[in-house]
Amino acid sequence: MSPGEYAVHYSSFDSSALGTGPSCTILESLADAEEYAKAQVALKPRLRCRIYDHRGFVGLPIREVRGQEYVGESEISPRFRRWFGSLLFFGGLALMILDWSVDFRLTWPATIGVRMLIPGAILLVTELILILHAKRKRIHDGVQKSV
Repeated sequence: MSPGEYAVHYSSFDSSALGTGPSCTILESLADAEEYAKAQVALKPRLRCRIYDHRGFVGLPIREVRGQEYVGESEISPRFRRWFGSLLFFGGLALMILDWSVDFRLTWPATIGVRMLIPGAILLVTELILILHAKRKRIHDGVQKSV
């Protein structure tokens, strides 16, 4: 691809009679790429189109257009991260406190609790980082628009 060209990558594309559909389409301008992606999503509501510049998959996509019926392939939802992370973290903490209260005579609650606590903390910290990043991006975009 040359500088100034943009690629529209598809999340999935139906197979056609001639073989499989394209994995991307290269267009001359960002406006053309956005218009094309919106048209494809209107035709196939389960489709997601990501627009990249001439550098390809380096960094985040420039734009993303999702159909109304699009379901992410393997993304963990924020709701799952919050609920399951809280369940693991606070459940593990409760088991550790239970074993601590009996001077670690049982050992099984602390053993299970530590194994629950770590993935729960990872899920909760990940969600916190994503929330803070989204907030920072909204503030940054708001400052740029007002200038």
